[in-house]
Amino acid sequence: MIHTRYIPSSRITTLALAISSALYISSAAQAQEADSKLEEIQVTGTRIRMTDGMATPTPVTSLTTAELTSFEPGGTIAEQMTSLPQFFNVVTAQTGTPGLFDTGGGSYLNMRGLNANRTLVLLDGSRVPPADKRGTVNVDNFPTALIRSVDVVTGGASAAYGADALGGVTNFVLDREFEGLKINVSTGMNEFNRDGKNYNGSIAGGRQFGEKLHVIASVETRNVDELYRATSELDEDWYQRWGYVTNPAYKATDPRGTNPQRVTVPWVVSRNFNATGIISGFPRGSAFNGMTFTDDGKDIRPFNAGDPQYNAANAALAVGGPENKDAMRAGAGQVGNGVDQRTGFVGLKYDVNDTFSIFGQALLGRVESLNLAEHTGYSMGNQGSAYYLPVYRTNPYLPASLAAAMDAAKITEFRISKAGNYIGEYAPGSNEFTHTTFTTQSWQLGFDAELPNGWDVKASWQSGESGKRADEFPSARVDREALARDAVRNAQGTIVCNVQLRNPTPAELAASPQIQGLLGDDGLQLKSPIGLDNSVSNCVPYNVMGAEGMSEAAWGYIHTHKAAETQVEQDFAEALLTGELYDGWGYGPVSFATGMTYREQSFSDYAPQADVNNLGPPVNVPALNIRGIPSAFSPVGLAALKGVASNLHQFSTVENISGEYDVWEAFGELQLPIWESQSGNQSLGGTAAYRSSDYSSSGRSESWKLGLEFQVFEDLRLRATRSRDVREAAFNERFDRSTIGATINNSKTGLSDIATVASVGNPNLRPELADTVVAGIVYQPSWLEGFSVSTDWYEVEISDAIATLGAQVVVDSCFTNNDSCDLVVTDSTGAVVKIFNPQLNLAQAKVEGIDFETSYRMEPDFFSSEVESLRLRAIVGYLGEKSTTSANGTFNDQVSSLLYPDYTGTLTANYNIGPWGVQWQQRFLSESKINVAWVEGVDIDDNTIPFYSYTNAQLSYRMEMDSGATWSINFNISNLFDKTPAIIPSATGGQASSSSFGDEYGRRYQLGVNVNF
Repeated sequence: MIHTRYIPSSRITTLALAISSALYISSAAQAQEADSKLEEIQVTGTRIRMTDGMATPTPVTSLTTAELTSFEPGGTIAEQMTSLPQFFNVVTAQTGTPGLFDTGGGSYLNMRGLNANRTLVLLDGSRVPPADKRGTVNVDNFPTALIRSVDVVTGGASAAYGADALGGVTNFVLDREFEGLKINVSTGMNEFNRDGKNYNGSIAGGRQFGEKLHVIASVETRNVDELYRATSELDEDWYQRWGYVTNPAYKATDPRGTNPQRVTVPWVVSRNFNATGIISGFPRGSAFNGMTFTDDGKDIRPFNAGDPQYNAANAALAVGGPENKDAMRAGAGQVGNGVDQRTGFVGLKYDVNDTFSIFGQALLGRVESLNLAEHTGYSMGNQGSAYYLPVYRTNPYLPASLAAAMDAAKITEFRISKAGNYIGEYAPGSNEFTHTTFTTQSWQLGFDAELPNGWDVKASWQSGESGKRADEFPSARVDREALARDAVRNAQGTIVCNVQLRNPTPAELAASPQIQGLLGDDGLQLKSPIGLDNSVSNCVPYNVMGAEGMSEAAWGYIHTHKAAETQVEQDFAEALLTGELYDGWGYGPVSFATGMTYREQSFSDYAPQADVNNLGPPVNVPALNIRGIPSAFSPVGLAALKGVASNLHQFSTVENISGEYDVWEAFGELQLPIWESQSGNQSLGGTAAYRSSDYSSSGRSESWKLGLEFQVFEDLRLRATRSRDVREAAFNERFDRSTIGATINNSKTGLSDIATVASVGNPNLRPELADTVVAGIVYQPSWLEGFSVSTDWYEVEISDAIATLGAQVVVDSCFTNNDSCDLVVTDSTGAVVKIFNPQLNLAQAKVEGIDFETSYRMEPDFFSSEVESLRLRAIVGYLGEKSTTSANGTFNDQVSSLLYPDYTGTLTANYNIGPWGVQWQQRFLSESKINVAWVEGVDIDDNTIPFYSYTNAQLSYRMEMDSGATWSINFNISNLFDKTPAIIPSATGGQASSSSFGDEYGRRYQLGVNVNF
């Protein structure tokens, strides 16, 4: 029977200790007699050992692995959990962004949309080492073959489990009593292009050796092919680059007139996204400004901006027309990382005697994420921005007409802006292969002893580490691209790199006045304005004009390997004492739990290639024929680099940083039966928990929780909790100094700038504080066996929320209010070139909503046939508020936005007759908005993202053999009716869909076989 774990909703686990096989959640959750005593069970949400029949106020939703698998057959458990309304914007190994500082390669749960670092993830009630400096846990490394269920505790749980549980707790419960052998294999693919093929296999076993030792173990593997769908492959139902543009008929003096400010139209793209290059830098009014090149770069031609009615009002965009559709070839419509996963686990329990046992476990996990970007992500300049690429009159690749025009205008250089490339053509940043590897190793030992007074003491020690290695093979170098672009002819008439005419020596490079006073990543005087790794002698020139001017040799010269490594280590020890304080209350025993924990964490970030990392930023030195480096990369004075260095690769800097902290904690929890009627059908109980935490990084903090549970009558139960929860700042929030690139809207120039954004840690951050209230109703009518329904309202208010303002907000605040201007660096043209984005205790965050769950099971006695059964289940979430309030009082509620629909849900029906089973599943997202701040018909003509729903189906067959073994086969079709993804317009051309709003891969098939011995 499927259980919602709302009955005895006291499913609260013994956290860091519950690693022993003696601690497991009873799947039936029903009282069992054994030697005249109720069996003790552990439930996710409390540290008290419970006996069934006792209830707590904490709501817990539990799903078996079979239920989760039906959500996304062939997917990871994280992908499957995205179907639950408690989770928003879950990052998975396949959907995560590849890169040295991004999320590709891991899967991170995000409860309530409060971010993954506010979601506490446990493995069988115990903490595991975080994946990286963000403090989040990569659940792909968990032994899913041995997971019995996943319990989702909605509401704060810091008092029971410690920091990070602001959004709630997700506990992966292991089947520690498993005996036998089970083998699962499956494979599947998408219907579209037969891509996204996946292969999965696992073996799990458990055995009792003698009367004392029980062992469980599993190994599993998963492989998913990389998915890459070029835009040219997608028809218009899937991909039309919808965008919203300024309405030419808009009357600014009458904003509430009949003409909205923006209109949504198909085939919109930024004019900067042009694979052949847009010309600028000629004198104002010149006809050559805005022209483009032919594909081969041998001539120039007018740029076709598409529909002329939009040209004047949208000078930075192309709307319709051939340029737009050609530019689409520069990018991909749907992409998905390739994934290669391996996990191994072994757990044991040894009963020394009837009252004392020892237990232990070992976990090894490895997940690799692969991504080949056939299109370039290299930012080759927006018109007039600090990323423009200069092309000099001395360039031998210049078309004759353009060279003559430069002579007539008396200019020695013009600017070219490019972005993207045609698939199959080389360009800076094209064909970059990103490979990310996550590893986890964890060991735990402990003992469980029953004391003579009936109390229980458990103690455990855990040690583990996580590693992340990210490589880009290769990555575009800023210095080498500039040297190769600056092509000239030598005395023999051969085309060479301009710097090769000068061939500066290392001594001359080191003596360059432009680098004096600049420090490399190692903190020492910069040794050279360019890389010293044969960057001059090996230089290969290329033609930047057009889309076909880069040879394989030039591409190989411009790109070199870039890597980053992160290591996180954790030691965790806990002692827990549980028992009954008093049994003479008259309404049941007063139960109590108390304990202490010690946790120590450390991390380090470093770049394996220090020789390249310490040489940077690249600097123009015209006297040595080093020129053409865009000002956004070359320093704008020493102040622009203070606190954040830059290396020779584009944007991202791998810095050597490290940090550590430890925390001592003491906690206690009380379960108090207050009253019970003589019939036993009415009762009132309460719980209280308190935890004191002493952090070496920020001092002492306190968390607590109070709850009441009222059984109104046999069928109806009410519950409520109030808690104070805390979250300590993660390592990245305290110590980070990394840089990435971002596109910024510049309100002063009206252009889009691509700026370097420096994320800056803050060691003085205070812990976040959250006040959480949850109140709910559980109804299980005795007159309708098999039916249950629960509704819980929740509200989480976070103060001292740790966040960054965001690069765009920093810039807008500076340009609009003259605030934060010390965080913005501009060049002489007014283009934004660098933004500092520090971590701050900004202000407030709030989330409020309702969880609804109902289930109904009709057993065989309901049908005329004895082999029929029907199960119905609905899990629905309503989001009433998802807001932030900035330090300056700006309130922003994102409910009904693309990322946070106000209603989400999954409806499932299972019908079984004999060995056959059929499942029908409907998933839906409510109607949302492009921008929650816009009024439809005023700010935009159509602000709606329509209601979205799609269907999954499963056919299964199960057979039991004479030997007692069982085997089953199931065939799944996800997105049965091939529902096209939601079309979501954007400012510079919409995406085909978003993984957070609908299904973006189309119909797909999965076939699985399971054998149990």
